[in-house]
Amino acid sequence: MVGSFDVVVENAYLKYTFRVQRNITVIRGDSATGKTTLVEMIRAYNEEEDTGISIQCEKPLVVVYGKDWENQIRRTTGSIVFIDEQSRFVKSIDFAETIRRTDNYYVIVTREKLSALPYSVTEIYGIRTSGRYAKLVREYTQNEFFRIYSSMSFDGFKPDVIITEDSNSGFSFWKNAANSCECISACGKANVLNTLKKIQVEDRKYLAIVDGAAFGSEIEEIIQYMKYYNPLFKVYAPESFEYLILSSEIFSSKEIDEKCKNTSDYADTLKYDSWEQFYTALLVETTDGIEMKYNKSKLNMYYLSKKNMNMILKQLPELLSF
Repeated sequence: MVGSFDVVVENAYLKYTFRVQRNITVIRGDSATGKTTLVEMIRAYNEEEDTGISIQCEKPLVVVYGKDWENQIRRTTGSIVFIDEQSRFVKSIDFAETIRRTDNYYVIVTREKLSALPYSVTEIYGIRTSGRYAKLVREYTQNEFFRIYSSMSFDGFKPDVIITEDSNSGFSFWKNAANSCECISACGKANVLNTLKKIQVEDRKYLAIVDGAAFGSEIEEIIQYMKYYNPLFKVYAPESFEYLILSSEIFSSKEIDEKCKNTSDYADTLKYDSWEQFYTALLVETTDGIEMKYNKSKLNMYYLSKKNMNMILKQLPELLSF
């Protein structure tokens, strides 16, 4: 499944408007914020008559629930699948394996981290009420999704230590590009925060560089740690290291530029578990057999020349410096 899809779900009292554009979207928030109501409205629309609910979307909206969830998913294709937080199976390895490479998008309502799923930092949403409107004699509430982690501020941040999620090509690049900083690999996204806790020293500044396209399960815990325990720790979360290379001036291809700007139209869920995988495959395929051949396990020296490093580093936020 590819593409981005606008969704409108409404009845006489409520209206939800949002866009779904990746294989996994997560909705978070406290009780009474309308998360479960949205799922219940979609379920009622599909299963009951005369509900007064209307849905506008190019793709079918489906709710999966109960003990038969695996068979429900296997029978579903070309749809946007909604799962409520009461469905405990979403935390299981079985669920992660079942939805891999399927022809659906998944919208999951949960307040918990889903460690087995590669979802994006930018596809974690809350629901806010944008206004109440008079509609005949009723109150009419419009709800919209908002990105919880839409941006991260640096304010002239110059780190002393860089912690990378990657231990291969990405680590090699940052170690050479930021030679004025100590560079440490966490050897995996789940180890980033624990690595910081082990090495942090008072008054030193730390920067974690992670693949934002698949780091969603870890971001909340890290943001909370930054806020309450170590304000000298920051996170830079581009889509991926491969995305930075593809978006740089190293490539002057309209085709690559199009695929980076409109990734939802190309990152087919039948082939890729996340946009990070798509960018890696695109870079490997594009450079195959030429001087700039990319290998995720071992970084080609081509990308470590001063000229090429500078072109990649231009993608960094202006106030983040090495």
